[in-house]
Amino acid sequence: MLSLCFPFLFLLLLAAAPEIQAYPNPEPCKGVCDYVHDPTVVRRASDGTYFRFVTFEDIQIATAPTMQGPWENQGPVLPNGTSIFIAGENTDSTWAPDAHLIGDTYYLYYAVSSSGSQNSQIGVATSRTMEPGSWTDHGSLGIPSSLAYNLIDPNLYILNGPTGPNYFLTFGSYWDGIYQIPMTDPLTIAPHADPQNLAFNPDGIHPVEGSYQFWWPTNGIPYYYLFLSVGICCNKPPNLPPPGQEYHITVCRSISPTGPFYDRNGDDCLAGGGTTVLASHDDVYAPGGEGVLYDPEENSIVLYYHYINPKIGYGVENYQFGYNFLTMDALGWPVLV
Repeated sequence: MLSLCFPFLFLLLLAAAPEIQAYPNPEPCKGVCDYVHDPTVVRRASDGTYFRFVTFEDIQIATAPTMQGPWENQGPVLPNGTSIFIAGENTDSTWAPDAHLIGDTYYLYYAVSSSGSQNSQIGVATSRTMEPGSWTDHGSLGIPSSLAYNLIDPNLYILNGPTGPNYFLTFGSYWDGIYQIPMTDPLTIAPHADPQNLAFNPDGIHPVEGSYQFWWPTNGIPYYYLFLSVGICCNKPPNLPPPGQEYHITVCRSISPTGPFYDRNGDDCLAGGGTTVLASHDDVYAPGGEGVLYDPEENSIVLYYHYINPKIGYGVENYQFGYNFLTMDALGWPVLV
């Protein structure tokens, strides 16, 4: 009797088991694909050249004819460093660039801080071409400091409406998580605006940062997606975090660019909610620092990020550039393909 029932029981147990998420490996990357941390990618409107900006050494620029490459280093955005001065902080290192085309000008937002410090500021530089030597640094945006948040990891979201564009700058790391503040134009914070909390991880040291907003309609509903880097970044052996606590990418969504944001299970992003989009797998460890764009060359949404390949190394010089194509499922949730 056992021999007759066992296959049926096995199938029942298999059906009841939790689903194991399988992630695709990164798409091929050619050329300079390492020393990439917190990338932002923009396709130049005039000729289709892809520009990639990364943390370290005054924000390094690389260019390529496609997302796949070959990527070639071109030089820094700010060869003389930022004009931002923070007493007691190293302002020679600018972090977490975020680039956008607005009108005929490219805007690149960046953070100035040091590891673990809350004494930070967000600045912006502009260019008509994105080429090295073409950037004008406008210095700090003047967002007020607070014990609730850290002024790093900026991301601009542009809402185009019938009365013109509206601008929202999202930022934050650890402490009380991710915040957003409205702007009157790409260089000016709205007067008397108070930053609003969008996402918070209540666990442990509250490791949520690197937010990125993206809009995409599904079934006639215009959803606003908030992608997040959640977990512990940048540790090396033997001090790696427990499995599952390393960097990974999650998402929440809303019907408004200002929230509230919820994950697939209906959990509030302000209470630790977030549906995992990409986590460690195969030779991909601790993916994060993500951005999202629509790539007309591939006719697809693309999620790009940095990650560690343990076979190569855990040092910052070994961080790899990764990207995957992304689609929306029938319910409008992002899925890597």
